[in-house]
Amino acid sequence: MTTTPRPSAPPTPPVGAAPAAAHATRGAASAAFTAPTPTSPPRVPRPLLAGALAASALAAALGLLAPRLPLIGEGIAETMLGGMLGAGTAALVLALTALVGAAAGIAALVGLLPRPALLGVTAVEVLVAGVGLGSMSTLSTAGYLLALAMPVILALLLIQTIRRYPRLRLPLSAAAVLGVGAGTVVLGAPLRELLGYLLPAFAAELPLIGFTLLMVAVGALWSAAAALDLRGSATAARATAWVTRHRVALTVLAACGPLPYALIRLTWLTPWPLLGTEQAMDLSTRLWGLALSSGSWLAVILTIGLIRPWGEVFPRWMPVVAGRPVPIAAAAVPGGAVAALLSFAAVPLLVGAAAQGQGAGLVLAFAIIFPCWLWGPALALAVWGYVGHRRDQQRREVMTDVPGAGTA
Repeated sequence: MTTTPRPSAPPTPPVGAAPAAAHATRGAASAAFTAPTPTSPPRVPRPLLAGALAASALAAALGLLAPRLPLIGEGIAETMLGGMLGAGTAALVLALTALVGAAAGIAALVGLLPRPALLGVTAVEVLVAGVGLGSMSTLSTAGYLLALAMPVILALLLIQTIRRYPRLRLPLSAAAVLGVGAGTVVLGAPLRELLGYLLPAFAAELPLIGFTLLMVAVGALWSAAAALDLRGSATAARATAWVTRHRVALTVLAACGPLPYALIRLTWLTPWPLLGTEQAMDLSTRLWGLALSSGSWLAVILTIGLIRPWGEVFPRWMPVVAGRPVPIAAAAVPGGAVAALLSFAAVPLLVGAAAQGQGAGLVLAFAIIFPCWLWGPALALAVWGYVGHRRDQQRREVMTDVPGAGTA
Protein backbone atom coordinates (compact mmCIF):
# COMPACT_ATOMS: atom_id res chain seq x y z
CA MET A 1 0.00 0.00 0.00
CA THR A 2 1.39 3.37 -0.94
CA THR A 3 1.15 6.23 1.52
CA THR A 4 0.19 9.72 0.58
CA PRO A 5 3.06 12.11 1.35
CA ARG A 6 2.25 14.70 3.92
CA PRO A 7 2.22 18.24 2.59
CA SER A 8 4.69 20.60 4.17
CA ALA A 9 3.35 22.66 7.05
CA PRO A 10 2.06 26.09 5.99
CA PRO A 11 3.84 29.19 7.33
CA THR A 12 2.47 30.72 10.51
CA PRO A 13 -0.10 33.38 9.58
CA PRO A 14 0.15 36.88 10.99
CA VAL A 15 -1.91 37.91 13.97
CA GLY A 16 -5.55 38.35 12.99
CA ALA A 17 -5.30 36.10 9.95
CA ALA A 18 -6.06 32.83 11.79
CA PRO A 19 -9.74 32.59 10.73
CA ALA A 20 -8.84 33.16 7.09
CA ALA A 21 -6.00 30.65 7.27
CA ALA A 22 -8.25 28.05 8.89
CA HIS A 23 -10.88 28.65 6.21
CA ALA A 24 -8.24 28.28 3.49
CA THR A 25 -6.89 25.08 5.04
CA ARG A 26 -10.38 23.62 5.25
CA GLY A 27 -11.12 24.60 1.67
CA ALA A 28 -7.85 23.15 0.40
CA ALA A 29 -8.40 19.85 2.19
CA SER A 30 -11.96 19.64 0.92
CA ALA A 31 -10.90 20.40 -2.64
CA ALA A 32 -8.09 17.88 -2.48
CA PHE A 33 -10.02 14.95 -1.04
CA THR A 34 -13.63 15.39 -2.17
CA ALA A 35 -14.64 12.87 -4.83
CA PRO A 36 -13.62 14.50 -8.13
CA THR A 37 -15.88 14.80 -11.11
CA PRO A 38 -13.47 15.46 -13.99
CA THR A 39 -14.71 15.95 -17.49
CA SER A 40 -12.41 13.24 -18.92
CA PRO A 41 -12.59 9.84 -17.20
CA PRO A 42 -9.53 7.94 -16.01
CA ARG A 43 -8.03 5.44 -18.40
CA VAL A 44 -9.14 1.83 -18.27
CA PRO A 45 -6.36 -0.35 -16.77
CA ARG A 46 -4.29 -1.99 -19.46
CA PRO A 47 -4.46 -5.49 -17.87
CA LEU A 48 -8.25 -5.31 -18.09
CA LEU A 49 -8.12 -4.31 -21.75
CA ALA A 50 -5.59 -7.06 -22.42
CA GLY A 51 -7.93 -9.56 -20.75
CA ALA A 52 -10.89 -8.40 -22.84
CA LEU A 53 -8.73 -8.65 -25.97
CA ALA A 54 -7.56 -12.18 -25.13
CA ALA A 55 -11.04 -13.41 -24.26
CA SER A 56 -12.48 -11.93 -27.46
CA ALA A 57 -9.73 -13.48 -29.59
CA LEU A 58 -10.30 -16.90 -28.03
CA ALA A 59 -14.06 -16.57 -28.51
CA ALA A 60 -13.52 -15.66 -32.17
CA ALA A 61 -11.34 -18.75 -32.65
CA LEU A 62 -13.97 -21.00 -31.09
CA GLY A 63 -16.68 -19.45 -33.23
CA LEU A 64 -14.69 -20.16 -36.38
CA LEU A 65 -13.78 -23.68 -35.26
CA ALA A 66 -17.23 -24.60 -33.92
CA PRO A 67 -18.18 -26.65 -37.05
CA ARG A 68 -15.14 -28.86 -36.37
CA LEU A 69 -15.76 -29.08 -32.61
CA PRO A 70 -18.97 -31.11 -32.18
CA LEU A 71 -19.29 -30.53 -28.44
CA ILE A 72 -18.95 -26.75 -28.82
CA GLY A 73 -21.37 -26.80 -31.72
CA GLU A 74 -23.91 -28.69 -29.64
CA GLY A 75 -23.43 -26.22 -26.83
CA ILE A 76 -24.04 -23.27 -29.15
CA ALA A 77 -27.18 -24.98 -30.45
CA GLU A 78 -28.58 -25.04 -26.91
CA THR A 79 -28.08 -21.30 -26.36
CA MET A 80 -30.72 -18.67 -26.89
CA LEU A 81 -29.03 -17.34 -30.04
CA GLY A 82 -28.45 -20.87 -31.32
CA GLY A 83 -32.13 -21.69 -30.91
CA MET A 84 -33.10 -18.56 -32.84
CA LEU A 85 -30.56 -18.68 -35.67
CA GLY A 86 -29.26 -22.22 -35.67
CA ALA A 87 -25.87 -23.40 -34.42
CA GLY A 88 -23.93 -22.55 -37.59
CA THR A 89 -25.24 -19.00 -37.93
CA ALA A 90 -24.87 -18.36 -34.20
CA ALA A 91 -21.24 -19.53 -34.34
CA LEU A 92 -20.58 -17.17 -37.25
CA VAL A 93 -22.19 -14.27 -35.38
CA LEU A 94 -20.00 -15.08 -32.39
CA ALA A 95 -16.86 -15.13 -34.53
CA LEU A 96 -17.61 -11.78 -36.18
CA THR A 97 -18.63 -10.13 -32.92
CA ALA A 98 -15.58 -11.43 -31.09
CA LEU A 99 -13.28 -10.27 -33.91
CA VAL A 100 -14.75 -6.79 -33.50
CA GLY A 101 -14.01 -7.06 -29.78
CA ALA A 102 -10.43 -8.14 -30.44
CA ALA A 103 -9.89 -5.23 -32.83
CA ALA A 104 -11.42 -2.84 -30.31
CA GLY A 105 -9.12 -4.22 -27.61
CA ILE A 106 -6.06 -3.51 -29.75
CA ALA A 107 -7.32 0.00 -30.49
CA ALA A 108 -7.97 0.65 -26.82
CA LEU A 109 -4.50 -0.52 -25.82
CA VAL A 110 -2.89 1.99 -28.18
CA GLY A 111 -5.28 4.77 -27.11
CA LEU A 112 -7.33 4.97 -30.33
CA LEU A 113 -10.72 3.81 -29.05
CA PRO A 114 -13.02 6.73 -28.09
CA ARG A 115 -15.60 6.34 -25.39
CA PRO A 116 -18.65 6.01 -27.70
CA ALA A 117 -16.92 3.19 -29.57
CA LEU A 118 -16.00 1.46 -26.31
CA LEU A 119 -19.58 1.64 -25.09
CA GLY A 120 -20.88 0.37 -28.42
CA VAL A 121 -18.48 -2.58 -28.46
CA THR A 122 -19.41 -3.38 -24.86
CA ALA A 123 -23.11 -3.44 -25.72
CA VAL A 124 -22.54 -5.78 -28.66
CA GLU A 125 -20.29 -8.16 -26.71
CA VAL A 126 -22.74 -8.32 -23.80
CA LEU A 127 -25.77 -8.93 -26.02
CA VAL A 128 -24.11 -11.58 -28.20
CA ALA A 129 -21.59 -13.38 -25.98
CA GLY A 130 -23.03 -12.72 -22.53
CA VAL A 131 -26.78 -12.95 -23.15
CA GLY A 132 -27.28 -14.40 -26.63
CA LEU A 133 -24.95 -17.34 -26.11
CA GLY A 134 -26.23 -18.00 -22.63
CA SER A 135 -28.62 -20.77 -21.66
CA MET A 136 -29.86 -22.61 -18.62
CA SER A 137 -26.42 -24.18 -18.41
CA THR A 138 -24.90 -20.79 -17.59
CA LEU A 139 -26.43 -20.78 -14.13
CA SER A 140 -26.21 -24.53 -13.60
CA THR A 141 -22.50 -24.50 -14.45
CA ALA A 142 -21.78 -21.98 -11.70
CA GLY A 143 -23.98 -23.80 -9.19
CA TYR A 144 -22.47 -27.22 -9.86
CA LEU A 145 -18.90 -25.91 -9.68
CA LEU A 146 -19.62 -24.27 -6.33
CA ALA A 147 -21.34 -27.40 -5.02
CA LEU A 148 -18.37 -29.56 -6.00
CA ALA A 149 -16.04 -27.13 -4.23
CA MET A 150 -18.02 -27.08 -0.97
CA PRO A 151 -16.36 -30.14 0.64
CA VAL A 152 -12.93 -28.60 0.03
CA ILE A 153 -14.08 -25.22 1.39
CA LEU A 154 -15.52 -26.80 4.53
CA ALA A 155 -12.36 -28.87 5.08
CA LEU A 156 -10.17 -25.77 4.81
CA LEU A 157 -12.39 -23.88 7.26
CA LEU A 158 -12.19 -26.76 9.73
CA ILE A 159 -8.41 -26.99 9.46
CA GLN A 160 -7.95 -23.27 9.95
CA THR A 161 -10.34 -23.20 12.91
CA ILE A 162 -8.35 -25.99 14.57
CA ARG A 163 -5.12 -24.08 13.96
CA ARG A 164 -6.45 -20.74 15.16
CA TYR A 165 -8.21 -21.85 18.37
CA PRO A 166 -6.04 -24.23 20.46
CA ARG A 167 -8.81 -24.89 22.98
CA LEU A 168 -11.01 -26.33 20.24
CA ARG A 169 -8.37 -28.55 18.68
CA LEU A 170 -9.17 -31.69 20.62
CA PRO A 171 -13.01 -31.59 20.36
CA LEU A 172 -12.98 -30.45 16.71
CA SER A 173 -10.38 -33.03 15.73
CA ALA A 174 -12.30 -35.77 17.50
CA ALA A 175 -15.55 -34.66 15.90
CA ALA A 176 -13.91 -34.56 12.47
CA VAL A 177 -12.47 -38.07 12.86
CA LEU A 178 -15.79 -39.45 14.10
CA GLY A 179 -17.67 -37.65 11.37
CA VAL A 180 -15.42 -38.98 8.62
CA GLY A 181 -15.55 -42.48 10.07
CA ALA A 182 -19.32 -42.49 10.44
CA GLY A 183 -19.73 -40.93 7.02
CA THR A 184 -17.55 -43.58 5.45
CA VAL A 185 -19.60 -46.38 7.05
CA VAL A 186 -23.07 -44.91 6.58
CA LEU A 187 -22.61 -42.82 3.43
CA GLY A 188 -19.72 -44.60 1.77
CA ALA A 189 -21.76 -46.40 -0.87
CA PRO A 190 -24.01 -43.41 -1.76
CA LEU A 191 -20.98 -41.12 -1.96
CA ARG A 192 -19.15 -43.52 -4.25
CA GLU A 193 -22.26 -43.76 -6.39
CA LEU A 194 -22.60 -39.98 -6.53
CA LEU A 195 -18.93 -39.42 -7.37
CA GLY A 196 -19.04 -42.24 -9.88
CA TYR A 197 -21.74 -40.35 -11.72
CA LEU A 198 -20.63 -36.77 -11.22
CA LEU A 199 -16.91 -36.97 -11.97
CA PRO A 200 -17.20 -38.65 -15.40
CA ALA A 201 -20.10 -36.37 -16.34
CA PHE A 202 -18.11 -33.34 -15.19
CA ALA A 203 -15.05 -34.43 -17.17
CA ALA A 204 -17.15 -34.99 -20.30
CA GLU A 205 -18.69 -31.52 -19.97
CA LEU A 206 -15.43 -29.65 -19.37
CA PRO A 207 -15.23 -28.20 -22.91
CA LEU A 208 -18.81 -26.95 -22.71
CA ILE A 209 -18.24 -25.58 -19.20
CA GLY A 210 -15.14 -23.76 -20.43
CA PHE A 211 -17.06 -22.32 -23.38
CA THR A 212 -19.87 -21.12 -21.09
CA LEU A 213 -17.43 -19.44 -18.71
CA LEU A 214 -15.58 -17.85 -21.64
CA MET A 215 -18.79 -16.26 -22.93
CA VAL A 216 -19.45 -14.86 -19.46
CA ALA A 217 -15.86 -13.60 -19.26
CA VAL A 218 -16.14 -11.77 -22.60
CA GLY A 219 -19.26 -9.91 -21.50
CA ALA A 220 -17.98 -9.28 -17.96
CA LEU A 221 -14.57 -7.94 -19.03
CA TRP A 222 -16.05 -5.51 -21.53
CA SER A 223 -18.67 -4.44 -18.99
CA ALA A 224 -15.93 -3.74 -16.45
CA ALA A 225 -13.98 -1.74 -19.02
CA ALA A 226 -17.00 0.41 -19.81
CA ALA A 227 -17.80 0.92 -16.12
CA LEU A 228 -14.25 2.02 -15.35
CA ASP A 229 -14.23 4.34 -18.34
CA LEU A 230 -17.38 6.06 -17.04
CA ARG A 231 -16.37 6.25 -13.40
CA GLY A 232 -14.92 9.75 -13.58
CA SER A 233 -18.01 11.43 -15.00
CA ALA A 234 -20.25 13.67 -12.93
CA THR A 235 -23.23 11.39 -13.57
CA ALA A 236 -21.28 8.37 -12.33
CA ALA A 237 -20.23 10.28 -9.21
CA ARG A 238 -23.86 11.11 -8.37
CA ALA A 239 -24.94 7.53 -9.05
CA THR A 240 -22.13 6.19 -6.85
CA ALA A 241 -23.20 8.48 -4.02
CA TRP A 242 -26.80 7.23 -4.26
CA VAL A 243 -25.81 3.56 -4.43
CA THR A 244 -23.40 3.97 -1.50
CA ARG A 245 -26.12 5.54 0.65
CA HIS A 246 -28.48 2.63 -0.04
CA ARG A 247 -25.90 -0.14 -0.10
CA VAL A 248 -27.25 -1.95 2.99
CA ALA A 249 -30.74 -2.39 1.54
CA LEU A 250 -29.31 -3.33 -1.88
CA THR A 251 -26.99 -5.92 -0.32
CA VAL A 252 -29.79 -7.50 1.73
CA LEU A 253 -31.89 -7.68 -1.44
CA ALA A 254 -29.02 -9.36 -3.29
CA ALA A 255 -28.50 -11.82 -0.43
CA CYS A 256 -32.10 -12.95 -0.79
CA GLY A 257 -31.46 -14.03 -4.38
CA PRO A 258 -30.11 -17.54 -3.63
CA LEU A 259 -32.64 -18.25 -0.84
CA PRO A 260 -35.49 -19.79 -2.90
CA TYR A 261 -33.16 -22.31 -4.53
CA ALA A 262 -31.32 -23.02 -1.26
CA LEU A 263 -34.57 -23.76 0.57
CA ILE A 264 -35.99 -25.88 -2.24
CA ARG A 265 -32.87 -28.05 -2.42
CA LEU A 266 -33.15 -28.65 1.33
CA THR A 267 -36.53 -30.28 0.69
CA TRP A 268 -34.56 -33.13 -0.90
CA LEU A 269 -33.77 -34.18 2.66
CA THR A 270 -37.48 -34.63 3.36
CA PRO A 271 -40.04 -37.11 2.01
CA TRP A 272 -41.50 -34.26 -0.07
CA PRO A 273 -38.73 -33.12 -2.43
CA LEU A 274 -39.35 -30.21 -4.75
CA LEU A 275 -37.71 -29.84 -8.16
CA GLY A 276 -37.02 -33.56 -8.14
CA THR A 277 -38.45 -36.85 -9.31
CA GLU A 278 -38.63 -40.21 -7.63
CA GLN A 279 -34.83 -40.28 -7.91
CA ALA A 280 -34.71 -37.56 -5.25
CA MET A 281 -35.55 -40.29 -2.76
CA ASP A 282 -32.19 -41.91 -3.46
CA LEU A 283 -29.62 -41.13 -0.76
CA SER A 284 -26.88 -40.13 -3.19
CA THR A 285 -29.24 -37.64 -4.85
CA ARG A 286 -30.22 -36.26 -1.45
CA LEU A 287 -26.54 -35.66 -0.70
CA TRP A 288 -26.17 -33.83 -4.00
CA GLY A 289 -29.15 -31.66 -3.12
CA LEU A 290 -27.49 -30.84 0.20
CA ALA A 291 -24.29 -29.83 -1.61
CA LEU A 292 -26.22 -27.59 -4.00
CA SER A 293 -28.07 -25.97 -1.10
CA SER A 294 -24.84 -25.39 0.86
CA GLY A 295 -23.35 -23.58 -2.13
CA SER A 296 -26.35 -21.26 -2.20
CA TRP A 297 -26.05 -20.58 1.54
CA LEU A 298 -22.39 -19.74 1.02
CA ALA A 299 -23.47 -17.21 -1.61
CA VAL A 300 -25.83 -15.63 0.94
CA ILE A 301 -23.06 -15.36 3.55
CA LEU A 302 -20.51 -13.89 1.14
CA THR A 303 -23.02 -11.33 -0.07
CA ILE A 304 -23.79 -10.22 3.48
CA GLY A 305 -20.04 -9.80 3.93
CA LEU A 306 -20.23 -6.73 1.70
CA ILE A 307 -21.84 -4.84 4.61
CA ARG A 308 -20.15 -6.56 7.55
CA PRO A 309 -16.86 -5.62 9.26
CA TRP A 310 -15.21 -8.87 8.14
CA GLY A 311 -15.82 -7.74 4.59
CA GLU A 312 -13.48 -4.81 5.26
CA VAL A 313 -10.88 -6.37 7.58
CA PHE A 314 -9.81 -10.01 7.38
CA PRO A 315 -11.03 -12.00 10.44
CA ARG A 316 -8.52 -13.10 13.06
CA TRP A 317 -8.85 -16.79 12.21
CA MET A 318 -7.58 -16.32 8.66
CA PRO A 319 -3.90 -17.16 8.11
CA VAL A 320 -1.30 -14.59 7.02
CA VAL A 321 -3.80 -11.78 6.30
CA ALA A 322 -5.60 -11.70 9.69
CA GLY A 323 -6.34 -8.13 10.76
CA ARG A 324 -5.34 -6.57 7.46
CA PRO A 325 -7.72 -4.51 5.33
CA VAL A 326 -9.48 -6.52 2.64
CA PRO A 327 -8.33 -5.23 -0.78
CA ILE A 328 -11.28 -3.69 -2.56
CA ALA A 329 -10.61 -5.83 -5.63
CA ALA A 330 -10.73 -9.02 -3.53
CA ALA A 331 -14.47 -8.50 -3.09
CA ALA A 332 -15.29 -6.39 -6.15
CA VAL A 333 -13.79 -8.67 -8.82
CA PRO A 334 -15.46 -11.98 -7.86
CA GLY A 335 -18.65 -10.20 -6.83
CA GLY A 336 -18.82 -8.32 -10.12
CA ALA A 337 -18.10 -11.49 -12.10
CA VAL A 338 -20.93 -13.36 -10.37
CA ALA A 339 -23.27 -10.40 -10.87
CA ALA A 340 -22.45 -10.42 -14.58
CA LEU A 341 -23.04 -14.17 -14.83
CA LEU A 342 -26.41 -13.90 -13.10
CA SER A 343 -27.51 -10.90 -15.16
CA PHE A 344 -26.49 -12.58 -18.41
CA ALA A 345 -28.36 -15.77 -17.46
CA ALA A 346 -31.65 -14.03 -16.64
CA VAL A 347 -33.15 -13.78 -20.14
CA PRO A 348 -31.87 -17.14 -21.51
CA LEU A 349 -33.20 -18.87 -18.39
CA LEU A 350 -36.72 -17.52 -18.85
CA VAL A 351 -36.63 -18.07 -22.62
CA GLY A 352 -35.55 -21.66 -22.04
CA ALA A 353 -38.40 -22.17 -19.59
CA ALA A 354 -40.88 -20.77 -22.10
CA ALA A 355 -39.47 -23.01 -24.83
CA GLN A 356 -40.46 -26.10 -22.84
CA GLY A 357 -44.06 -25.37 -23.79
CA GLN A 358 -45.62 -25.86 -20.36
CA GLY A 359 -47.24 -22.46 -20.15
CA ALA A 360 -46.69 -19.28 -18.18
CA GLY A 361 -46.76 -21.17 -14.88
CA LEU A 362 -43.36 -22.75 -15.52
CA VAL A 363 -41.87 -19.40 -16.55
CA LEU A 364 -43.20 -17.81 -13.35
CA ALA A 365 -41.81 -20.69 -11.28
CA PHE A 366 -38.37 -20.26 -12.84
CA ALA A 367 -38.53 -16.50 -12.26
CA ILE A 368 -39.18 -17.11 -8.55
CA ILE A 369 -36.83 -20.04 -7.95
CA PHE A 370 -34.00 -18.59 -10.05
CA PRO A 371 -34.55 -14.81 -9.71
CA CYS A 372 -31.51 -13.87 -11.80
CA TRP A 373 -33.47 -10.94 -13.24
CA LEU A 374 -33.39 -9.37 -9.75
CA TRP A 375 -30.45 -11.13 -8.12
CA GLY A 376 -27.86 -10.17 -10.75
CA PRO A 377 -28.58 -6.42 -10.91
CA ALA A 378 -29.00 -6.24 -7.11
CA LEU A 379 -25.63 -7.93 -6.59
CA ALA A 380 -24.01 -5.56 -9.08
CA LEU A 381 -25.40 -2.59 -7.15
CA ALA A 382 -24.30 -4.14 -3.83
CA VAL A 383 -20.74 -4.51 -5.13
CA TRP A 384 -20.87 -0.96 -6.49
CA GLY A 385 -21.99 0.32 -3.08
CA TYR A 386 -19.22 -1.66 -1.37
CA VAL A 387 -16.59 -0.07 -3.61
CA GLY A 388 -18.02 3.40 -3.04
CA HIS A 389 -18.09 2.87 0.73
CA ARG A 390 -14.51 1.59 0.87
CA ARG A 391 -13.23 4.49 -1.23
CA ASP A 392 -15.04 6.95 1.01
CA GLN A 393 -13.27 5.32 3.95
CA GLN A 394 -9.92 5.68 2.24
CA ARG A 395 -10.56 9.37 1.53
CA ARG A 396 -11.48 10.00 5.16
CA GLU A 397 -8.35 8.22 6.35
CA VAL A 398 -6.20 10.35 4.05
CA MET A 399 -7.89 13.52 5.27
CA THR A 400 -6.98 12.71 8.87
CA ASP A 401 -3.31 12.67 7.80
CA VAL A 402 -3.43 16.28 6.60
CA PRO A 403 -2.14 18.62 9.32
CA GLY A 404 -4.98 20.82 10.53
CA ALA A 405 -7.61 19.14 8.37
CA GLY A 406 -9.39 17.63 11.36
CA THR A 407 -9.29 20.81 13.52
CA ALA A 408 -9.64 23.57 10.97
